[in-house]
Amino acid sequence: MSMWSAIVLIVIAAMAGEAWRHHVKARSAAPNKEALDELGRKLDALESDLRGRIETLERIVTDDKAELKRQFDRLDKTA
Repeated sequence: MSMWSAIVLIVIAAMAGEAWRHHVKARSAAPNKEALDELGRKLDALESDLRGRIETLERIVTDDKAELKRQFDRLDKTA
């Protein structure tokens, strides 16, 4: 085996080792199913909360002024 053949084999071995290391690192860093499910549940809860807030704001904007005043008075009394 010549010196150049040995150098090429060393370079190929080093590249294969790095590729394997990156593969193992990427596989362990991938999100697991439980984390994705938890994130989905949090997103659903946030969406329903925001939907409720938007519905409340739409109701406040479209209600009569008298009804709006009564609601504010009720909120003041409970606070």
